[in-house]
Amino acid sequence: MSRRAMTWVLWLVAVATLPLPYFMIDSGRVPAAQLFLLAAVTAPLMVTDPSFTTRFVGSLFLAQSLLYGAALYLLARLAARAIAHRTAPGRRGLAVAVIAAALAVMALCNVYRAPLSHGPGATNLMGVFR
Repeated sequence: MSRRAMTWVLWLVAVATLPLPYFMIDSGRVPAAQLFLLAAVTAPLMVTDPSFTTRFVGSLFLAQSLLYGAALYLLARLAARAIAHRTAPGRRGLAVAVIAAALAVMALCNVYRAPLSHGPGATNLMGVFR
């Protein structure tokens, strides 16, 4: 597996599963994928509803999703470089699969807190999008 492919796979898995803090009206821990989704939903509202609140909330979602997307890409790139230097070429795919599986198992646990979608308590990845 090439380093570029490892970077993109690790980035996609991190975006979909890694709990990241977000700051809005209420704070919580959600994957970056939810922030991307909320930014995509509020972006058209920023154009059609020019009120301060709509633009403020949309700007927060957009800024946080771009920041986390870039940070996770740099983290995935660093991890891919470490995997490429420390493992044999035949085992790189296995190393990426182990990391992806560990993050997927973590996402099944109650590690997220998404008050905008689920409630005040901890939840798993399915509860975040509920």
